[in-house]
Amino acid sequence: MRPLSASSRRQRGLTLVEMLVAIVLMFMVTLATVALYTTNSSSKRTIDASQSLDDTARFVFELVGQAVHNAGYLGAVPVESEQGATRYTLANLFDACEASAGTTPCPVLGFDNSRPSVGSLNVVSAGSVGVNASDSVAFRFNGVGRRDGTTADGSVQNCSGTAVPVATVDAELGLSVFSVKTLAGEPELYCTWGNGTKNEPIGRGVESFQVMYAVDCRGTPCVRDGVPDRWVSAAGVGVANWRHVKAIRIGLILRGPPGSAQAASGDKLYPLGKDFTGDLSETGLVFTPPLDGRLRRAYTTTFLLRNSV
Repeated sequence: MRPLSASSRRQRGLTLVEMLVAIVLMFMVTLATVALYTTNSSSKRTIDASQSLDDTARFVFELVGQAVHNAGYLGAVPVESEQGATRYTLANLFDACEASAGTTPCPVLGFDNSRPSVGSLNVVSAGSVGVNASDSVAFRFNGVGRRDGTTADGSVQNCSGTAVPVATVDAELGLSVFSVKTLAGEPELYCTWGNGTKNEPIGRGVESFQVMYAVDCRGTPCVRDGVPDRWVSAAGVGVANWRHVKAIRIGLILRGPPGSAQAASGDKLYPLGKDFTGDLSETGLVFTPPLDGRLRRAYTTTFLLRNSV
């Protein structure tokens, strides 16, 4: 038998051990690549969801803030009148608010753990239980008319973007109601206006909507100085104090789509902040999220009411 030449020995194949080592190395590289891709994809989903939640919160606060700033507005028409026309005058339709907040128009009227019920005359009352103990709140305001006093000029709008004209009776006042309801399994913040039959979603993924009110009322009976003295829930405002609400604190819990959280977390969330959980008995001030892989965030802001009635 002829011995193998040096060139023949150099051309022989891999041994079984060498092949196994190569397979293991390739498998390890593949696992590392898949893990890196999965991590990057998860991070991208979380970042996208986080930005989307921020945008939703910003949009919701903008709409609610507009309604808060309009609350209690008495209305306006231009000083000039058409030639030969009678000067259009305005009456304060909020004067009766203190006497009966449930049936007469108040600038602000809220309900704890409730979806509102809006009647044909824009009378707002507590309705069904709120989604995740979410509150609801209604804002009323007069509009701005043209010289004839009846046609809206578009400068004052409700939460749907509909222009509000000058009102002569309660039912004509502008109305913006905010509450949470579920559509196709997804909680959303809704805007309701008109006689309650008109509503539309304005914030997808709003899992909790909580509202607190700063009231100008110190002592019993109340001493009022135009400055808010205490934060209370809707139940703590009292019929006589709705027209003396000076500021409103809004808290939101927003959730992203499934798989938007990188890690499961059951940490409690505080829609109004931890300072608003003390001895208050209102439900919804602490939110414990389910472990469903969704990113969640709490957002809070405070608005001052600028129209004194």
